[in-house]
Formats: sequence, structure tokens, C-alpha cells
Amino acid sequence: MIVGIDPGIKVGYAVIDLNGKLTGAGCVKQRDAGKIAGLISEIGTPHVIATDVNPAPELVRKISRIFHARIYTPIRNMSRESKMIIGKDILNPHIRDAYAAAIKAYRKYKNRFKRIETVYPERAEQYKELILKGYAIGKLAKD
Repeated sequence: MIVGIDPGIKVGYAVIDLNGKLTGAGCVKQRDAGKIAGLISEIGTPHVIATDVNPAPELVRKISRIFHARIYTPIRNMSRESKMIIGKDILNPHIRDAYAAAIKAYRKYKNRFKRIETVYPERAEQYKELILKGYAIGKLAKD
């Protein structure tokens, strides 16, 4: 799964599955990485932690280390407008920004995921997780 994090006075998080579907979200007042990781763990174990800014904030790096997950940062900070478009149905701005970050990360992998679904339908979910961990599609076919 991919988790978007929006750190601030309130921390928003949004969890999407490997098909881009929102599976959980929340907003908390504390900036405690361990507590936020605990909330995320109730949903699952992330392979990527995404943020809407570059470089990744310290809280995002801490949560990433807890899960041994990769960090996704956009090339440039995401604009407010792009986050509003991506998360148009989400009212809470912290969750919306976290969701936008997660979707942006998902889009980076989307074409590879579609290829995996076509070529390896019986192992698609397993291979998607491996792609998020950094494996190449060609390497998967040989293993």
C-alpha cells in the first residue's frame, strides 16, 4: 500500500491500495511518528510513504524508517490547485493533501502495475509490492 502524509500542526494521512483505491484516512493533532505509524499499521503495512513537498519533511522520513518503506517526493512541491483537483471529494484539507501525495506516488507506478496485471495476472499483487520495493519487472520474470 501507499500512504500519503501531510505533516503540520495537524497531521493528515491517507492510505491507498495498489489499485489506487482509498482504504483509510485520518487526521491527528499529535506529530508523534510512532502513534501515526500505529494508526497506519491498523490498516496495513506501507511500501511507500508519500509527501506533497520536496524535500520530505522529517516526520515523513521518521515514519518511512519505522516501516522500512521508500519515500516518494514530487519533483516540485504540489500546487494547492493540483491537490484540490486530485482530492476534490475530500473536505478535510490535511487528508486531501495526504491523499493527493499518495495518488501522485501511485501514478508514478501505474503503468508498471498495468503491465504486471497483464503479463502476470496470477501474481500481480505480489509483483506490485516488489516493484514498490525497488525490483525491476524484468528481474521478477526471471525469479
